[in-house]
Amino acid sequence: MATILGVAPSPYVRKVILAHEFKQMPYQLKTVFPGSDDSEFRAASPLGKVPGYITDDGFAFSDSSVIIAYLERTNNQNNLYPQSANDYAKALWLEEYSDTKMTEVTAALYFQRVIGPLFFNHTIDETRCQELCDELIPPVLDYLESELQEDYFVGEQLSVADVSIGGGLINLFHADFQIDDIRWPKLSQYQQQFMSLDIVQNCIATEKTMFNQAKSS
Repeated sequence: MATILGVAPSPYVRKVILAHEFKQMPYQLKTVFPGSDDSEFRAASPLGKVPGYITDDGFAFSDSSVIIAYLERTNNQNNLYPQSANDYAKALWLEEYSDTKMTEVTAALYFQRVIGPLFFNHTIDETRCQELCDELIPPVLDYLESELQEDYFVGEQLSVADVSIGGGLINLFHADFQIDDIRWPKLSQYQQQFMSLDIVQNCIATEKTMFNQAKSS
């Protein structure tokens, strides 16, 4: 069985977990925090970033996008990459946008309101939260609203774009950021549909368990 090295609340670990769940591929999660000196983790992730990954035959590597590419090459069930070249390119672009620009702002709010206080004794910076909510997150949501055409971002089923962007929306959910259904009607509806998926509900439940453990420790 493959091993994901990281922490469940990480957006990049979440992305890989969702990919496994969607493709119905077994895995185990070994809790390792970013920057850990754990030797197994460092062998998989020399930069100390999560997730690291170890295949069932012991091959180790890292990076969420690389891991999903590996999963697609080794398992053709419930493909996350669209078949047409145009859709494939769009899905990869939206994955990249989510992993960079979207995560930059959604994870910042998520850190301020959830991760920092729970795990790093961080005091919430309300000025920074206001800047993120009023100035930095809305343009990202504007762009995603413009790109969302139907029930999914690309094609007619879940793709790597949805796993990535949906994972970013979970950041906002945990951080109590409400997507305005007047300004972003399609994205608001999309978030509701995505969050209702069993694989997403299971993922959120695991993350909330870790939050509750941190609160009680």
